[in-house]
Parts: sequence; C-alpha cells; structure tokens
Amino acid sequence: MKESFLKATRLRSAFDALPVQAGSATVRLLERNIEAWNARWHLLEQATSSVTVNYFILEKDIFGFAFLGHLLKKAREGCTVRLMTDAVADTFGRRGFKATFRGQDYLQELVESGIAVRVYHPLHSRPWRILSWGWMASNHDKILVCDGTRSITGGRNIGWDYFASPEDHPDAWRDTDILINDPNAAAAMTEAFDVEFNNTAVTHQIRKNLLGNWRPRDVELLGAYVLMDLWLKGEPADDLVARAIARLSNEPVEREPNEREQKRLRAWAKDLAGFPTTRGSLRSFVPTEQLHSGVVKVLDRTSSVGTERDQIGESLIELALQAKKRILIENPYIVLTELMIETLEAVSQNGVEIHIGTNSPLSTDSSATQAFFLEDWPMILARVPTLRFFVATGKRKFHAKVGIIDDALTVISTYNLDFLSAHVNSEIVAAVWSESLASETAQSFNDDRDDPANGVLEWKILRDDTGAPVLQDGRPVVTFGPEHHLSKSLLRRYRRMRWLANVWRKLPWFKPLRHPPLTQALGIDDT
Repeated sequence: MKESFLKATRLRSAFDALPVQAGSATVRLLERNIEAWNARWHLLEQATSSVTVNYFILEKDIFGFAFLGHLLKKAREGCTVRLMTDAVADTFGRRGFKATFRGQDYLQELVESGIAVRVYHPLHSRPWRILSWGWMASNHDKILVCDGTRSITGGRNIGWDYFASPEDHPDAWRDTDILINDPNAAAAMTEAFDVEFNNTAVTHQIRKNLLGNWRPRDVELLGAYVLMDLWLKGEPADDLVARAIARLSNEPVEREPNEREQKRLRAWAKDLAGFPTTRGSLRSFVPTEQLHSGVVKVLDRTSSVGTERDQIGESLIELALQAKKRILIENPYIVLTELMIETLEAVSQNGVEIHIGTNSPLSTDSSATQAFFLEDWPMILARVPTLRFFVATGKRKFHAKVGIIDDALTVISTYNLDFLSAHVNSEIVAAVWSESLASETAQSFNDDRDDPANGVLEWKILRDDTGAPVLQDGRPVVTFGPEHHLSKSLLRRYRRMRWLANVWRKLPWFKPLRHPPLTQALGIDDT
C-alpha cells in the first residue's frame, strides 16, 4: 500500500508541477460523434456574452455552414464572437471557406455582423519561409470557449466526417474531445487563442468587401443553422425547408430567402436526410450527465512561426517518465522522434506496460505518415520491450489523440505523435487528474480494440526466451505485420513511399527523426 501510494504521489507531483494554472472542474468525455456535436451545439445555444473559436478545418458541408450560422446568430444577439481557422488545411479552397471566390464571402458575412475573423499563416506569407519548416507551420488547435467558463478541445474539426454516426456512415472518423466546465481552463484556452490570433505577422484578417457583400450570405448561414437546429430537435423530416423558412422570420434576419437561397436550403435538407441517427439527438443530450470531477491543466504550444512557446513537449515526457503501471495511447499518426522513443525506452525499463492504438494503411488518411510508421514500427518494438501496437484495419479512421497514465491521469489533445506536432504546429492539450475519467477513457480504448468493425490487429516481432528481440541482418524478425494482411499492390505502393521516407529522413530538417542503428540502440556489438 505504501509503495503504491508513493508511485501515485510521484505522478501527481509531476502533474502539479506543470507550468500552468490548475482548476477544479467537471469534465465530460466526448467519444461518440453525435454527442460531440450536440455538446458544441448546446454550448453555443447557451452562450450569452462571448464565443471564441479556433479550428484547423472548417468544411463546406451542412455541419460547417450550420456552425457558422450559429456563430452569426450569436453575434447578432449581442455576443462577442471571434473565429480563426488555418490556411494550409484548405490550401486551394476546395473544402473550406478561406479562398476568395471559393467561400471567403461567408466569412465576410460574419465580419459584416461584427465577428472578428482571421486565417492563420496565409499562403502568400509561406514562400518567405521555404528554407525551414516554417513554410508548413499551421495552427492545429481545436478550441471552443463560451462565456469564459466552458470549453471543448480534442481531435475533432468541423465537418460531417467528425460528427456523423457510424450507423449512418461506417467511414465516419473515430475521435475524442473533452468538455470542461472550469473558468481557469477556459482562460487558458482563450490565452492560447489570443497569442496566435493577435500575431498580425502570421495571421490574415478577413475584412468586409469595400461595397459590402454583393451577394449577402446571411440567409443561407442562418438557414443552415435553423435546418440543423430543427433536425437535432427532432422536427419531422417532411417539409423541413418550409418549417425552416417559417422560423427564419423569428431569427435575426431582415428578408425572406430568394429562390437561389431556397434552392440551397433544399440541398442542405437533402444532406441532413443522410444523417438519420442525428435527428432528435439533442433532445436526449443532458449536459449534466456523465460528468467527472477532477483537476484540469491546459498546455499550449505555439507554431514554429509564432512565439515559440512550448508547454507541451517536456511536460508530456515528464509525466510519462513517472508512470509505474501502464500507459494507454490512441493516436492517428505515429512518426516518433528519437526523443519520444528514448522516453518510451526509459518508461519500459521500469516495467510499465505501453499500449498504442493507431491506424494501418487500410484506415489512414495520411499515406506519408504511414510510410514512416511502416518503416519504424519493428525497430520501436525492439527498443521498447513492453510496448504493443494495435492497428485499425476497418473503414473508420482513428483520429483521437488520447493518453492515460496509471489509471489516474488522462490527456486529451490535438497533439499527434509526430514531427509536426512536436516541432512545427500549434497544439493544445488538456491534462485531467481524475480516476473516474481515466477509467472511462481506458474502457473506450478497450472498446475500440474489441469492436469487430474496427478490425484491430496486433503487429508483433519475434523475441527470445529472455524477451530480447531476434534480429536478422540487423532488423527485427516480424511474426505478424503489414505483409501478413495487406494486398501485394498496396505493399508495393508503400515500399516506394518507405524508400522516399528514408530519403527525407536524411535531410537536415528531419534530424529529430533520425534513429541510430538498431544494434547500437540495443547495445549489441555487431563487429
């Protein structure tokens, strides 16, 4: 009992020593997509004074339009609203709202109603940083803060694939957010937003058109909001557009929708019909249920072209080093830097079990990161003997960025286990000390692993009787891996990409991704 107490005390001491303010909070794990959407909708619905929003991706679908419509409604009701989104996440303006003539007029409509809108690191400023990773720096934060008291962060952007039920769309993403009721956490997220939003050297301010919006977008945005609100509250699907038009007269809009706008509303109503499980779901969402009490600390990292503040990297390492029992990690992109591997090695030497759930080439949206992962995973297992890799092979893409340490500390974040999050992009982390939250999050990890729809497999290497890896030509012997379940054509494609990944790794910019020869890392004399 005394030893267990001391172990917990060391982890708690490391948590208490994190260089940010703590707050006593109630929190809610948002793992189900529909629940995560309803939580955002409810927070916006209840906001009375201020709304602060930062998303890496805002998609031009019914969820993206409805979300912007909700922000427009709050602004016209008197709330102070600020919005920031990233440029590189929608480079050519095909999916988002950043590009001129491809959606920026919707952001300008928000500006017309007093909303401050900025785009982070616009494309025209990137060529000046081409000789460093600064050209790729993005604001990867996902922040929603309402009234300075309640906030949401985690892996989800704004778009249907993050919020659709897998019952309706089997390929909907598997992600995780956290809802935090705590002014200190809200203040920390707002400060993380401010430090990037107010950096005029890196952000581009969206301004009104000189002569106003030639084609006003307020009816469309508020119409999308009303359609979504009616759908979430279970209004009949029949005549949904007529109901929306009738309700618009009670919203802060001064004119009736014209034929073009009615056509757009009909198209969105048709889109909503593709999400039948979402209909009426807000009626069963109870914001006071499924809450955990705990202590929350919010950590921030600015991008490499920002203020170069990093409260995350060393903090996560220090917390991991205090683990004495087990660490569970779910993360979509595993491209570990040498420092990350050395940290896991140190943790493993203490006998700590480490389980990592991630994507395989069958579930990923990023072939580049998979190429690095396919090249590295046997080496990582060889160096970290207590580590196990579980990979998804189903239709759902894993996108959650979650960690649990010793069944007491939960980390929910935007932070990927890769070079970009560690050295280039802006990120946000919520660390929560709560055994009940850790228990629910760990159960979610196990449910993901056991769900047949995810098709989770464990990749393994051969070990001898002492647990040491068996090597052949200096590489671990794989007993079950990609070559045992991927098609030959897919393996060929990734073989070329793996070769390219190794070429990239030799470039000066990729220095943190260089690893010593495995025999050297294992202390084996191969002379």
